[in-house]
Amino acid sequence: MKHHFADMLDRSGGYWTMTPNQARWRCHFGDLADAPGDVSRLMITRDDRNWRKALDCQNLVELTLHEPSQEQLAALPDFPPLKALRISHARPASLAVLESQPALQELVLEYVSRVDDLAPVGALPCLTALHLENLRGVSDFSALGAARALRYLAIYGTLDWNQPIRSLDFLAQLGDLEHLEFGFGVRFPAAPFPLAALLAMKKLRELKIPMDMLPLEDFAWIQVRLPHVEGAIRPACKPISSGEKRKIDHDDIRATMPLEEFTQLSGACVGPDGVRYQIARHEAILLGKGNRYLYGTAEKVAEKCRAHEEKYRRLLEKYQQEYAASA
Repeated sequence: MKHHFADMLDRSGGYWTMTPNQARWRCHFGDLADAPGDVSRLMITRDDRNWRKALDCQNLVELTLHEPSQEQLAALPDFPPLKALRISHARPASLAVLESQPALQELVLEYVSRVDDLAPVGALPCLTALHLENLRGVSDFSALGAARALRYLAIYGTLDWNQPIRSLDFLAQLGDLEHLEFGFGVRFPAAPFPLAALLAMKKLRELKIPMDMLPLEDFAWIQVRLPHVEGAIRPACKPISSGEKRKIDHDDIRATMPLEEFTQLSGACVGPDGVRYQIARHEAILLGKGNRYLYGTAEKVAEKCRAHEEKYRRLLEKYQQEYAASA
């Protein structure tokens, strides 16, 4: 099956050279006998014929093992020294085989289950960019503290499963980390200010956290303590729509229903030229875990946004005073 994943890698900082996810199939040969001898980027699946020919591709610097067999995973030490590796939809018993590729600089593990020990990842001496997505056997990420060359770290769950992280204290050991990202579906430890280790990360310049992943108090704490980090300063609310008219698409069932029935729908209207529209409701999203989307009239949404902004302002003042008193 050809999976077409979104490319979650933030390429703006020059951390990644790896082929975007959507383009992985351009690096694939159903029969490795058809691959040119000087190929530098390959994707291999369990169904590929003559896949062992890839072991002789001396120019190979990037490898994707997509739904690989256990034999293909075990052969990783036999590949030429790799700069970038992606392992996707795999069930290895261990990641120890990664230590056979000490020159790795970029590593993506997505939908890799069974493993529960990230020590082999932390042991990679040249690793600068790491993206972890949906590691269902992992909750202890402390071994990543040994990956001292890391400059980019992203941890994601999925829309239908939350990736637990037992503790984030390991972040304090990553002195060179510049980009830290938590995607959807991550479950932080149930402790006050779980990201306190960020204060030890002197080179951190960019932080990405979804608006609903932390309590509002934690976002205020981060903004006060890390105002120099991009992404630490957040708006208390973000408008999503402001009552604009949206044209009904031709394949929408509302485009062909009887006009009398259409005009009875909430927010439906017809322009002078007979074109059908839906008037979008006013919507906004609030910062902070447990806060819901707002929707309704412009006045109702604006009122609730103002109240939330005031609550956030008071929290910022509180932490600013506490920080000033402790300085």
